[in-house]
Amino acid sequence: MASPICYTNKERVSLVSNHQTESPPWDSQGQTWLMQGTHAWEGGEREQALDIFHRIIDAYPERPEGYNKIGVIYAETGQLDDAEKYFLYALSKDRMHVPALTNLGNIYLERGQLTEAIQHYALALQADPEYPPAHRNLGVAYRRQGRIGASVSHLKRSQRLEARRLDEKARAERRLQPGPAKSGPKMELSHFGVRWALWILAAIVVTGWLLTRGKL
Repeated sequence: MASPICYTNKERVSLVSNHQTESPPWDSQGQTWLMQGTHAWEGGEREQALDIFHRIIDAYPERPEGYNKIGVIYAETGQLDDAEKYFLYALSKDRMHVPALTNLGNIYLERGQLTEAIQHYALALQADPEYPPAHRNLGVAYRRQGRIGASVSHLKRSQRLEARRLDEKARAERRLQPGPAKSGPKMELSHFGVRWALWILAAIVVTGWLLTRGKL
């Protein structure tokens, strides 16, 4: 049974700026719209998501993110020709935009154009060697070619990278959580004070006893 092809919404903004020219600054507003549109799409609000991604294209016409996101929506609803058009638009803004390269590879993979699919996954990994979706789908493409060793290698690499990403995310979330009160040292200090008080009390009792016996 063929493995499902997973179109990726993961954007690597840090990579994009290295390849673009005359692009408006990608500010917090663009990031906010990107997250809002993705959330709307994942929540089943297709038209709302499309409106937000078109807003990104209008405000940032030389950025690839909005085009790539619209392509993902078309791809996941089976409109591969429209999806391909938008992925190509994204790559016209940034020829090494990793999500768009990976998603265009997915289009070719679904059409059975394995050579073209592999070429695009390889380009994506050239730009970002640790991009899990490209490793995963490259593994799928190699398996369809009968290259089992290469397939297993990339699928395992994808799993390791995803596991590491989830682990890093969990650690970051734990760091943001308030920690328990640090009561250990106070307890030790408290016990230290109690011990000294008991020693002083015992010395007073012994001194009093010796005085009554005429020993002091």
